[in-house]
Amino acid sequence: MAPLAYKTLTPAIKNEVMNHLISVREIKKMQIQNFFYERYGDVNVLSKNPLVVQSLPRFSMAFKSGGFNDSSYRQVDTYYGPLLEHFIRQYGYNNIFLIDVEGNVVFGVRNDAYIGTNLVNGKFSSFTIGEIFKDGVNNIKFSDLTWCEEAKDFIFMGAAPVYDISNKPLGVIIVEVPYSKIDVFLAQRDGLGDTGEIYIVGDDHFMRSKSRFITQNTILKLEINTKATQDAFSGNTDVKIIKDYRNIPVLSAYTPLDNLRDVSWVLLVEIDVKEAFYPILSLKTNLIIIGSAISAITGLYLYFTLRKRLSESIPSEFS
Repeated sequence: MAPLAYKTLTPAIKNEVMNHLISVREIKKMQIQNFFYERYGDVNVLSKNPLVVQSLPRFSMAFKSGGFNDSSYRQVDTYYGPLLEHFIRQYGYNNIFLIDVEGNVVFGVRNDAYIGTNLVNGKFSSFTIGEIFKDGVNNIKFSDLTWCEEAKDFIFMGAAPVYDISNKPLGVIIVEVPYSKIDVFLAQRDGLGDTGEIYIVGDDHFMRSKSRFITQNTILKLEINTKATQDAFSGNTDVKIIKDYRNIPVLSAYTPLDNLRDVSWVLLVEIDVKEAFYPILSLKTNLIIIGSAISAITGLYLYFTLRKRLSESIPSEFS
């Protein structure tokens, strides 16, 4: 009975563990994709907001006429600055920049090194903000993760073109979205035990999230090139036993994060094999213990039964 029970229950337990990882993977995939869809929608709506459309040319004109210390610029900033700051609280951004058609960063809700520079030919033109500005002149564009010195954290940058009512280009609005907005999805590891982990890898094979097992920062620093990431970047979705970046056997449920438009990422949900299949080991151990106990009890029963019969048969032979 023990081997039969083990053979019957083991596949069921394995399927249950694998299905749970697949469920977590699909939920996280949906959350991350929805996050990007919503951010695209947010920056698109913001670029068309009358406040942004009105303020950008006024900031640009005041900046060109006398710079940030000019009274005309301070007057524009006094009126529009607090209103634009409201969008930071509303959308949860780190910062919002307004850039005119010539590439001048004419406004930032919070003071930043970019303000007052030119993103076409200035010192930040080759940085992420410069690249995202060039792409954002005609289209909505989001960057990959990048470091923000002012926030001391990683951010996404999103850009969208700004037009007036006659469809004349006024410039670009750029927003900084904190990494914490997406990290909250990855930090929710309910049901993944002590060794479960959810993380993202970019197409350069560097992590786009924090490792659960490494205290140092791993974002854009830890290179991961496992069989799971290779298969996911080939466009495949699966669940397999592989060795992870710690060289430990894990059960890995992975998938490409398709439809993100501007970034190429893969998502992995993993748990150590030892923990994932512990119920199978526990079942095997329990069946061995139960089988051994039954065998011992049966053996003792047979021993005493035969002994009793033997003792009862001896007198009758000598009678």
